[in-house]
Amino acid sequence: MDRMTRVLAPLAVAVVTGAALVACSSEDGPAAGDPAAPAVPTLTTTRTATTTSSTPVLGPAETPVDIPVAVADRWSELGGEQGTLGRVTGPATDVEGGAVVDFEGGAVVLTPTGRAFVVQGEILAAYREAGGPAGDLGFPTADEATTDGGWISTFDGGVITYLDGVAEVRTD
Repeated sequence: MDRMTRVLAPLAVAVVTGAALVACSSEDGPAAGDPAAPAVPTLTTTRTATTTSSTPVLGPAETPVDIPVAVADRWSELGGEQGTLGRVTGPATDVEGGAVVDFEGGAVVLTPTGRAFVVQGEILAAYREAGGPAGDLGFPTADEATTDGGWISTFDGGVITYLDGVAEVRTD
């Protein structure tokens, strides 16, 4: 065993042990920073929204489909299966550090920062035609909103309006 291995092996064991202790801790135990909490080394990682936990919801033919929790929460806020989105039609599609989950009545787009926005109807069709999150528009910055004569949806790189039966995409 060379010197570097002898030095790094105990460090690796300490990190793995610390991670295991964090993973095994319960929500009932002392919180981090609490004097009663054990000193446990923590690892800092950067994760995209799609690596967050998922939850099953009923999909086609009553089969469970795993979707990101933030999307499931947003869908539930909007009435779940009885809301305007209806039932999920398939699993999340990972894209550009986020995800898109399709429903019978539209889609919920999960941004890399974990925010979930609804895109529907002709605006959704125009968004997909423009490349969706991977295109020039990028991710939504808000849910669709009503405007005089139609709808508007804002994105990192532009806006889509649906006015008087016509969808218009404007990029920055």
